Amino acid sequence: MFMTPGLALFLIALKLVLGALIGLGTVALAYRRRFLRGAVFGGIMFVLASGLAGWADSHAAFMNGQRVDVAPWGENLWLRNRIAENETVICVVSACGGGLLAGLKARSGKQPT
Repeated sequence: MFMTPGLALFLIALKLVLGALIGLGTVALAYRRRFLRGAVFGGIMFVLASGLAGWADSHAAFMNGQRVDVAPWGENLWLRNRIAENETVICVVSACGGGLLAGLKARSGKQPT
């Protein structure tokens, strides 16, 4: 596939918006407040997980049209293949986790002694 810088930025922005929507929905269901922070963190986590899955997919080795767990050059690709195959699940779970972590309220003020 031919990838231009404009198309790459568009796809990154699209994934950021998708992750923000997932993070926003997670925060809305769990906390019912702190929407903006949850959306931002969810979007960032979705993009980071998508980058991880893209890295794993770019190091794939194929033999007869199927992924192989050990590359012809001897590299073990088992984990990379599992990450690439489960990209959607990893991205959605990380966006939900990012939204939930953003919704946590840090304790402030005096601690009881």
